[in-house]
Amino acid sequence: MDAEKFFDKVALMRRYQKDYFRTRSSSALRQSKALEKEIDDEIERVQRITGKMPKIPTQQDLFK
Repeated sequence: MDAEKFFDKVALMRRYQKDYFRTRSSSALRQSKALEKEIDDEIERVQRITGKMPKIPTQQDLFK
């Protein structure tokens, strides 16, 4: 999947997520979950190819 298609899928996923939380529609939930799986699968595929994992930010010490 190229970057533009990935962006479009994420934007569509967010639209269905927002629609679900606004309406609690079962069809919006199904669409949202299906798109979430596609996005998760694509992230996993790219991580396997690149060997990169996301960097988890460390919390700074408030008192230092």
